[in-house]
Amino acid sequence: MSEATVVFVCTGNTCRSPLAMALARRDWPSGVRVVSAGLQAHEGDPAAEPARAVACERGADLSDHRSRRLERAMLAGCGWIIGMTRSHVAQLARHVAPDGPMKLGLLGAPGVDLRGRATPEVDEIDDPYGGDRARYRATADRIERLLDAWRPFVAPPKDDPS
Repeated sequence: MSEATVVFVCTGNTCRSPLAMALARRDWPSGVRVVSAGLQAHEGDPAAEPARAVACERGADLSDHRSRRLERAMLAGCGWIIGMTRSHVAQLARHVAPDGPMKLGLLGAPGVDLRGRATPEVDEIDDPYGGDRARYRATADRIERLLDAWRPFVAPPKDDPS
C-alpha cells in the first residue's frame, strides 16, 4: 500500500504542528505518513518542554522532534498541507498549485480544500508558546478533536488492483 502524506505547519515548529504530528501518528491509520514544519522555524530546536510533556501524557512522543523550516522538497508527494491558522494558510497558498494533486487545509476546517478559495471563519489553533502546561493541554484537546474530524479525509490511497 502506498502512503498518503500530511504536512502540519505552524510558525516555529516547536508547539502546535509537532503536537498535531505526534497525536496524528498515534491515532491515524498506519498508511498515513505525518510530518511537520514551520514557516519561520529555526532548524534543530527541540519541541517546547510543555509540548513534549503533554504529548507524553497522551501516549505520543516528541522526544526526538527537531524543528525544521518548510521547504518545497518536503511537499513532494504530499496529499494535504494543513496550517494551524488562516495566516498560515495564506502563506502556504504560494506552495500549492491550484490544479495540482496537493490539497491545502486549515486544521479548524476538516476536509476543506482551500486552494483558490477564501479561508473560512473557523476557530484557529492559538500558539501556546510561553504558556503553562494547562494551556498546552487545552491546545492538545482542540487538536485531538480536530484530528478525529480529519481522519476520513486522510485515508491512505488504496492499492491499484490491476
